[in-house]
Formats: sequence, C-alpha cells, structure tokens
Amino acid sequence: MYGHPSPVETDVVVRDEEHILVKVKSSVSRGDVYELWRIAQLYEKKTGVKPKLVIVTPFADPKAQQAAQKLGVRVISGTGGA
Repeated sequence: MYGHPSPVETDVVVRDEEHILVKVKSSVSRGDVYELWRIAQLYEKKTGVKPKLVIVTPFADPKAQQAAQKLGVRVISGTGGA
C-alpha cells in the first residue's frame, strides 16, 4: 500500500453477501478517505469481493466529504453525513 509491506487495519462487517469496511475516527481528513479506499482495493484483490465503505466520525473536513462523494464512501457524521 505504501510501496513496502505495512500493516493494514480496518473493521469489516459481513451481512449476507454484503461486505462493509468501516473506519471510526474522531475526525476525518481527505487522506483518511483515500486510505480507506486504498484498503478497499486491497481487500477486493485478496477476497474477490468489492466492499462498501463507511466512515463514522463526529467531524469530517469539507474536502474529506468531497473525496468521499467522489469515491463512493459513505460518511456518517455530526456534520451532515450521508
């Protein structure tokens, strides 16, 4: 993910055939959104399943909200999450 072996950590919810990667953070930046998206790419490559992506946070930076919308990441936040 970073050009060399690195630990990758995220929460996974599997319900029926649906896989959801969930990240819970106190605040979210654009970089956090892209990191989850990259983890999802790795997850799909390793499992063959395209996961849905969700970030839960009390605050998401406006640029993070824009990146999430562009990448199809659902942001649930106190700032008007989708």
